[in-house]
Amino acid sequence: MAVALVRGRASAKCFSPHLWKSVRHASKTAYYVLLPEVPPDTAETNAVMRIDQLPQFSEITAQKCVAACAKFAIEYETKLENHAENLKNLKKGKTFEDVYNPLEEIAVPLNTAWATVKNLNYVSASEDYNKAFSRVHPQIERAKNERWVNETLYYAFKELDANSSNLNEYQRRLVDLYLLEGKLNGMELPAADRARLVDTVKLITQEASNFRNKVRICTEMFSHDVTNFRCLEEMPWPLLAQMSRDKDNPTRGPWRATLQPANYQSMMSYCSDRLTRWNLWHAYHNRASFMHASKFLNNNKLIEQLRSHRLDLAQMLGYNNFIEMSMETKMANSAENVLNMIETLKGRFAPILWEETAQLQKFAQSEGFTHKLEMWDLSYWQRRHKEHLYGEEKDKVSEYFPVNTVLLGLFDLCTKLFGINFEEVTPSVELWHSDVRFFNIMDENGKHISSFYFDPFSRPEKSSSVYMDVGREKSDLLKTWPYSYLSLKIPRPPTASDPALMRLEDLQSLFHEFGHGLQQMLTKVPFSEISGQKNIEWDAVQVCAKFMRQWLTIPSVVKSLSGHWQTNEPVPDEILLNALKASHYSYNFDMMYQLYVSAFDMEIYMTKTQWKTIMTQLWEMFLPIPLDDKDSLPCSMTPIFCEMYPAAYYSHKWSEMIAADLFAAFKEVGFQNEQEIKVLGRRFRETYLSLGGGAPASEVFRIFRGRDPSTDALQPPKFSL
Repeated sequence: MAVALVRGRASAKCFSPHLWKSVRHASKTAYYVLLPEVPPDTAETNAVMRIDQLPQFSEITAQKCVAACAKFAIEYETKLENHAENLKNLKKGKTFEDVYNPLEEIAVPLNTAWATVKNLNYVSASEDYNKAFSRVHPQIERAKNERWVNETLYYAFKELDANSSNLNEYQRRLVDLYLLEGKLNGMELPAADRARLVDTVKLITQEASNFRNKVRICTEMFSHDVTNFRCLEEMPWPLLAQMSRDKDNPTRGPWRATLQPANYQSMMSYCSDRLTRWNLWHAYHNRASFMHASKFLNNNKLIEQLRSHRLDLAQMLGYNNFIEMSMETKMANSAENVLNMIETLKGRFAPILWEETAQLQKFAQSEGFTHKLEMWDLSYWQRRHKEHLYGEEKDKVSEYFPVNTVLLGLFDLCTKLFGINFEEVTPSVELWHSDVRFFNIMDENGKHISSFYFDPFSRPEKSSSVYMDVGREKSDLLKTWPYSYLSLKIPRPPTASDPALMRLEDLQSLFHEFGHGLQQMLTKVPFSEISGQKNIEWDAVQVCAKFMRQWLTIPSVVKSLSGHWQTNEPVPDEILLNALKASHYSYNFDMMYQLYVSAFDMEIYMTKTQWKTIMTQLWEMFLPIPLDDKDSLPCSMTPIFCEMYPAAYYSHKWSEMIAADLFAAFKEVGFQNEQEIKVLGRRFRETYLSLGGGAPASEVFRIFRGRDPSTDALQPPKFSL
């Protein structure tokens, strides 16, 4: 799956309408030509354009965000065209610096400004930033995608490839990137075929958008009012209050159930009325399906059209199917490797899941449930069973994990593993909110490497997304060091005197996102295009995040992060073990369900078999709960039909497998062996955290592990002290 094609990168030039101006040409026939109006902003007048310093948030407005990004995008395209013309006029042989350096010079300013806008869109109380984001996003994407479809540039990189003995490893990696992206954008096709390719990409983009919109409309149009409080008496108070139509008295009801993810999952987990759960499940699993009342909201045909267009796309480029094309940009490298992983893990986890489901059925029966478990029963009885086994002590667990204690524990772990140190900077750095903190990262000698902003708490105006995104890339040419934005959704303390406490899921989010951040901030790759997490194969981009999360499966590590907010006592063993077991209660079911979707995704793009047939054939191999005849969930499976995972859904499990294999190296030497752990940690930094997208993911793995990956380390979780 080439990013360029699956995400619609191949497109014609276009500028935002608000930046056009008219120029009248006098002739026998008068007419108007529209030209892009370049904003007059400069780095002196617009803080968003100052890439050589940290963002001055007090000077930034949504209007300046639009102007800065628009100007950088226009300059990017203009300078790219000028660069291509200069390459044509070069009489002597082209050097890497001739071809690539001008691209680096125009990319870093654009990417830095765009990162500022994206972050403010997620964290700001003003809707103006959301409008600014929506306004400039298409223009930014179109501008950046021009580098993949510039014929002069493509053949300049081919010329460099022909003399690759003169290139270092990072330069070769960049040349390979541009050649692959050029190939996947049809640069080697005749003009007529290339035009047909672009038309096909446009069709995919349009139909993917239609698919997504139909799912959105069907999700938004459904609601169900629950009037009997007994159905919801197990619902936690905050969730009940959110659903109540009477905000002054949430216990009165009625309570509005919808298909929005958080609301839907709450109902499926806490609603005791089986008929209500079935009604919600049926509506959710038949969004945009042929069972919907309106034929105009049916995605059934769109599924087949998207499959057909992606097959055409692949075959135009010389591949047998879309899966084969997808593997060009994946660590897995072949469909055979993916299918082998799926089959191996299925054989390992299926017997365990079948046994767990039988135990769940027995528990439900012991509680008076007289039916055979169906899919609309699963979340409810899993939650009940988990509470029966491990108690309901979420609030008690969080008392042992104040934010500052956890953060210091994470920093200490990173210091031991990777030889880096952390320093909070106040008050000289500008921040966008009083919640936000700023940290520098230094090496063992005290030399500054990178920095990050930390925005920990939920706020009404803040996006629900949890992320760690790069704010500025490393570029030796422009002498920029990297910084990142880390945003979590930890519950805000009710008052300033109350402690800021983290739930176990907050710890997991922190470690996961910090894994991304470490790769962004500790990169040693000199070129922005392949530094940090850029250019990492799609099925390997989550590896460092999942590797860091693995540390939270070790009770002693989790305990080292704890300290009761009043007494500073570490979390007691029993509470800790129960919390860890509870957090992984549904791991085996989740594993098998994701393997099922991965197998479904592979079959969808390797064969022409009708999707319902594929679903029916695969279901009973992966899941012990019967498939309901009315289940049409693929009609709303946006990840594999219109978002980021067509022919790539397996990436979730592939990256988890790689992370488990890497973490197994630390287990093998023993966590008590501090010297060996330190050696491994430094090696991990010098490979995964330093190289990132600067080397093929399979090569980085071999350098660290000394062999090819194995599925052996990915096992059902077990916890003991």
